[in-house]
Amino acid sequence: MIFNYIKLVTIVCLVAWGCKTEREGVEVTLTVTTETRPQNKLFVFYRGANDSIRVDSVAYERGHFVLKGNVPYAQRALLVLTAGNSGIPQMHGEGGTPVFLEKGNISLSAEKDLHGTKVAGTPSNNDLQELNDSVKFFDDWLVGYRERFTKIYSSRDKEALNALFNEYRKWEAKRLEAEKRYVENHPGSLVSLDWLMRHYNVVREKTKILPMFDKLSAKVKTSVLGQKYKKLLDETVAVEMGKLAPDFTAKNINGKEVSLSSFRGQYVLLDFWASWCAPCRQENVNVLKVYNRFKDNGFTVGGYSLDSSEKAWLRAVEKDGMPWEQLSGLNGVKVDASKLYGVTAIPSNFLLDPEGKIVGMDLRGEELEKVLEQIFGK
Repeated sequence: MIFNYIKLVTIVCLVAWGCKTEREGVEVTLTVTTETRPQNKLFVFYRGANDSIRVDSVAYERGHFVLKGNVPYAQRALLVLTAGNSGIPQMHGEGGTPVFLEKGNISLSAEKDLHGTKVAGTPSNNDLQELNDSVKFFDDWLVGYRERFTKIYSSRDKEALNALFNEYRKWEAKRLEAEKRYVENHPGSLVSLDWLMRHYNVVREKTKILPMFDKLSAKVKTSVLGQKYKKLLDETVAVEMGKLAPDFTAKNINGKEVSLSSFRGQYVLLDFWASWCAPCRQENVNVLKVYNRFKDNGFTVGGYSLDSSEKAWLRAVEKDGMPWEQLSGLNGVKVDASKLYGVTAIPSNFLLDPEGKIVGMDLRGEELEKVLEQIFGK
């Protein structure tokens, strides 16, 4: 966003002030009213014309942050408030306060330092506030939950912790249902499309997404964001239960190219892991156990490492004593299997039958062993 009276900064590259392509698009005016220290700055994270991440900043003046300028298309952005000259903040995941940058005068008011924000002024931001209000019950509950979690965690009471986790899952399910109802009742809102884009893993949940996307209005589906998401859906190979696992080729620890299809004829656990992932290393113990138990019954494992260091990868393979085929995304593979399979967190795995169809996903510990017991009858 090239804002008037603002110093422009970007994560990916520095954009020239007079760049014509950036100045074309949607005219935006955003006024943020909040109580904060005069030296603090407001940063806005959004996407430029080529979808690279951009960051703009503005100084605090007379109780407001005022940003005026252009974005290439209407989109969701994140606002972050920083102290003085602390530099550009690092964004991770969903950090920051959301707002929709679109044509018109957008107003955001907050109690102090963006806490308790209320957004309004344009259709999408009015919709965003309505969505936020519909799930406020969860945010209110979360305050007490965090306090209880801190106390129980310090006591190391496993039974109480498990009960708390179960409680969280129930409240999270209630929030999800509220969000789904909102999307169903607002097919003509960019907020509904944005929720769909952020909530689901396109690779692993494509068949779940398609009917929900189809119910959105023509205006939303033909928007820039709608067209981008439709293109992604069209080009994505679904990796879901019952579907044939997409083939790929990667090098093993000896530098030999191995394809996933070469495992056909036996049950194979495609296991995504990394040497730096502590939960992965713990799960390696369980995988080794089931491997030794079922390897003579037509079961094997194909490991795929997300390591960036070959040395660390090989050291972990040796230390954890994993005798199965080990592949990695190192050394310029043509297809990154982790992206092909929609892996966003590890450990993650897929159980394939002898024909290469997916019959299990993210099976760990006793759950994996029970599934294999049912398959092999032992």
